[in-house]
Amino acid sequence: MALTFKRFAAAAGMAGVLCILAACGREAKPNPQLLPDAFQLPQGNHAFDNEIVAFKKQYGTYILYKFNYRDFAYNNTGYLSDTAALGDPAYVGQLIQVFKESLSVFPESFIKTTVPFKIILSSAIGAPLPGGAINVTTGFAASPEMLGIGWTKAELEQQTPGERKTFLASLRRYYMYRAALGKSVVMPNEFLALWPASISGITENNKYQFGMLEVQAPNRPDRAQDFSSYTQAIMSHTTAELEATILSPQKDTKGIVRRKYNIVLNYFREKHNLDLAAIGNRP
Repeated sequence: MALTFKRFAAAAGMAGVLCILAACGREAKPNPQLLPDAFQLPQGNHAFDNEIVAFKKQYGTYILYKFNYRDFAYNNTGYLSDTAALGDPAYVGQLIQVFKESLSVFPESFIKTTVPFKIILSSAIGAPLPGGAINVTTGFAASPEMLGIGWTKAELEQQTPGERKTFLASLRRYYMYRAALGKSVVMPNEFLALWPASISGITENNKYQFGMLEVQAPNRPDRAQDFSSYTQAIMSHTTAELEATILSPQKDTKGIVRRKYNIVLNYFREKHNLDLAAIGNRP
């Protein structure tokens, strides 16, 4: 009887320990609501600051118009080579509306799974030059956790309808590029398999033969840029326009462009319920 009691007591004690450990394990699990904010919002007291705070509550994304170099350039693999200048607060509100317009063609479910951790609103993004100047090319930048938009300036409101359409196409392209870098959009293996054995000999004259819509620097191959260039082409042109240009037998002489085009279309339709062609065919 004494032995039985000891075994019972030991079992009860062990159960109690396990129960305590389990409870401790539950309490030790961090509550996301109690974690400190990475950035302090609002950054000011403008009318658009309320929109920024609301966007953070809805998507968990920080929209920053006040930032330092580390906020912009640092990511989990190192630092971007580009730099970014602070934007003009007078155009922050307008750029936020344009950004929301760029997202309006996507399903809400897609936005929630692809929106970046932070969005940097800058006046100029590009390679740093002597004297503090910036060599702006696309005016955009991206890393796995960040999308940089370098258009917080007067030129934004001076865009013609045609320029605004081009700008929106580029903005959506870099949104997709960022999503591919962050792997919230996963590039299909079938697409990656069509990457050329070498890009050193690819020029503007022969790029379509290799299934490339853009020429890349041989020392900086970027498959995510290739992938996002297809999304841009599809979302910014009608199907008829694509058939008459990059998909035509005269340009796509080996059929690789069409194969990659179909892979991209099918991927977004099947995995994200998103029809990129329908966006390009919009009036």
